[in-house]
Amino acid sequence: MKTKRIFWGLILLILAILLVITKLELLQLHFKFWTLVLTIAFIFTLIHGILHKRIFQSVFSLAFLAMIYANSLGIARLVPWTLLFVALLVSIGLSMITKPFDKNGKSNWEQKHKISSYEFGDSRQDIKIKEKMSSSVRYVKANNLARVNINVTVASLKVYFDNVDFEGDTATVFINGSLSEIKLILPLEWEVVVNLNSVLSEVDNSKQTNSIYHKKILIEGNLNLSELKIEYI
Repeated sequence: MKTKRIFWGLILLILAILLVITKLELLQLHFKFWTLVLTIAFIFTLIHGILHKRIFQSVFSLAFLAMIYANSLGIARLVPWTLLFVALLVSIGLSMITKPFDKNGKSNWEQKHKISSYEFGDSRQDIKIKEKMSSSVRYVKANNLARVNINVTVASLKVYFDNVDFEGDTATVFINGSLSEIKLILPLEWEVVVNLNSVLSEVDNSKQTNSIYHKKILIEGNLNLSELKIEYI
């Protein structure tokens, strides 16, 4: 209860400071409805991250706030990728400084961000892949694949679809990606249909036209400040 009171008290103080700064024209801030909503949301995540000592959450909250007011702060040229990359470097650096080693003397950053490889080789219809603040390579091998759910947050993920058979003629890959780089390596004989909701994201589908397809795969989901690249073998 005490933490909640402190939190909302800080929220009100920050909003009061923003209003005073605006009225005194110390910064040329012109509030719109969604600007105010996003400001409150990211201030919420910033303070929550500070109170819970979450470096990535705190730094990226500051980065998003800076993006909202980029024009007023004179940093519009840094939006979005340069600012996000700087936030990632700062987060990693602070994590290494504040929590450099575990009990065995190994770097915590190395443990969290080591490149790992996993292989899914059973006959499940649905496969789930989750990656957060790390870099991984996954190999999907299935006899009757129907759906692959991919959730990636602040990470780099490469997924190979090797020796995959569908349950029918069509399978679905559903992606939720935030601040991440995702690469899918698919067989050339698959027909690929991309239907993603994206916000400040990029999709690169470099496939050449092929008139003969044996299978069809639907790529759906949501991308936020991320990049999806589809390659073929």
